[in-house]
Amino acid sequence: MVSEPQARILSRLAEFPRNLESAWDVPRDLCLPGLSEHLGVVRSALHAPLTELLDNGLIIERKAHVINGGSRKRKVYHLTELGRDEVSKLDYSPKKKIGELFGKPPIVSELYGRKELVDSIIDKKKFILTGLPGIGKSSILGEISKLNIQNGKTVRFANMESFKDLNQIFRDWGFEFTSTEAVLNSIKNDILIIDEFQEINNRHLNALEGFAKECENLIIASRAPLKITEGFEIIDVPPLDLESAIKILPNELESKEIVANRLGCHPLAIKMHDINSILPEEGDDLQAWISDVVLRDLGKELATLDELSLLPIPVGVDYLQSQEFISDLDDFALLRWFEHGVELHHLIRNVRSTIFSEEDYKKAADYWSTLHGDIARLVEMHLLLKSGQNIESYLMKNSESLMARSSAGLSALIADAIFRYPSQKLHRIAAIVAIERGEYSIASQHASEASASDLQHSLDLMQGKESEIAENITDARILLSEASRQLDDRLPGQSPAVDIMHLLDRIELNNIDESMKKIVLVAIAQIKHSWYIANNESSKASLIREQLLSISHEDDPIVSALTTRAVIAESDLNSQSFDNLIDKVFSQKGLKSTMLKLAIVNRCDGSRARDLISKIDLPSQEEITNLNSARRISAAIWFLRAKYQTHDSYSSMAEAISLWKNSLCPKASKLASEMLHKMI
Repeated sequence: MVSEPQARILSRLAEFPRNLESAWDVPRDLCLPGLSEHLGVVRSALHAPLTELLDNGLIIERKAHVINGGSRKRKVYHLTELGRDEVSKLDYSPKKKIGELFGKPPIVSELYGRKELVDSIIDKKKFILTGLPGIGKSSILGEISKLNIQNGKTVRFANMESFKDLNQIFRDWGFEFTSTEAVLNSIKNDILIIDEFQEINNRHLNALEGFAKECENLIIASRAPLKITEGFEIIDVPPLDLESAIKILPNELESKEIVANRLGCHPLAIKMHDINSILPEEGDDLQAWISDVVLRDLGKELATLDELSLLPIPVGVDYLQSQEFISDLDDFALLRWFEHGVELHHLIRNVRSTIFSEEDYKKAADYWSTLHGDIARLVEMHLLLKSGQNIESYLMKNSESLMARSSAGLSALIADAIFRYPSQKLHRIAAIVAIERGEYSIASQHASEASASDLQHSLDLMQGKESEIAENITDARILLSEASRQLDDRLPGQSPAVDIMHLLDRIELNNIDESMKKIVLVAIAQIKHSWYIANNESSKASLIREQLLSISHEDDPIVSALTTRAVIAESDLNSQSFDNLIDKVFSQKGLKSTMLKLAIVNRCDGSRARDLISKIDLPSQEEITNLNSARRISAAIWFLRAKYQTHDSYSSMAEAISLWKNSLCPKASKLASEMLHKMI
């Protein structure tokens, strides 16, 4: 007969498949820190039951690589056949989940000392949990998530980070939408949760605050000072009661009451306690104890701890310069783990970060400058700002590439840079990024600070105003972009409302560098071809393809795509060749193939169109967030989803309207809005 602690360990290990027993990489859940987190006790409380299970042959211990846990192997545990037989005798089968979960809330099998608090708030719709770092707010949110799922509800959970915006929270919640109106219409009675809300950058606060005002079911956890309060009930999370705090400690520990009291019944402090460490005096400052005792026991591990203390977001272990000590910090219960990375518990980060100088941040920035990728650039620039440097030149160099994939982080960094070192150049970059992100009020404010009158055309379009490019503009990139925009500013299946040829005629090819001339000519040809196809001028479109072939070759993918577009427009819908064309186009991937798929749908109707639109995937979330072309394609998809009722019509049309508006297509947005009003 196994004891209660042993039974809980066996039941947890039984949740993992047998093939992990010989796997090279295993989940962190199978090592001591992962088990202690799930079971809600300190690591030392598991030493005795694990030893007994090993001695009795119910589990085995081996060393393996832990996924995302650094390069060093760690001790992990698996059930033996005898252990599996023992589990089959236990009444520890998990409760059936009848609701649905989106996101990754913390999962703790037993939450000590919080039942009364959880019971008092489980039916509340809109509140903020607040309290000290490490007091257990996240664990309470995990318990609330579990109970609501068991009650048949849908729970959507997200963790806030300093480089996240509202769209990324929508994504974490499992929504495809970027429009607040579309999300609000789709929520129904879903439980929305945001943890670590205090991490939000002020650049993105207004958008989330506006959403929160409209939302009826929203739970937030945040440290003080609270960044939003209107419409929320504020609930303070106190330390544990003494009896519950004692339960977290190992049974064999003497003077458990003294330990719990000395640590203020603070759950994270109790989990960090080592029996060989000095306890604080009752009532002493907890942060001072962490600094003077907990961190004093660290040796070489301090290098990794300090590296993490400097970072603004969780990062993958592979990014770290001293990742070999990650497992040691994990054993000390100092880390928070996420699917995409690791960070210090904020209580530890807050204590340690007070010692760093600008030079420390500069050294860290130098290291991150050697790494590749968007995250590395964002972290590098954050560290440079913290080191007291003006990052204007870095933003000028990296903004275009970051805008394409990481606009939320980029815009947050620009805002931080302007706060420290305001300049017209930074305001101009901020305005351009805000325009690309569809944020009119922010773009307008920065454009005025930068005296950027050349951005007024885009600002007018964002407000739905008719606007023309100034006659003195001859820049090929601007004119090509405007021609493409006007061509796209229509509902699917409609002809363009205005003639765009005059824009292309204004391009002065003689002033274009020879290395760029061919690229510009091809772009002009593509736009003209689309114009002719849209206006049923097939002979002129054919001439364009012939001209492109004269400067290219038969296998040119651009010419091939244009040819396919022409065939779609001209084919007999009832022919075998059109069926073959559908099979060919719908087997391809990418933005250009999605445009061809939409062209096919626009030629069909009824059940055939409905079947085809249901097979078209949206562009990636990164593309939708950061590229006008992807937003326009997405708008067309959502419009057709609404038209053919493959998705909720109201939310789909609302999303199409928002995407067209944010991608500077006011005509399409206005027409779709009129259709939406008829749905109400």
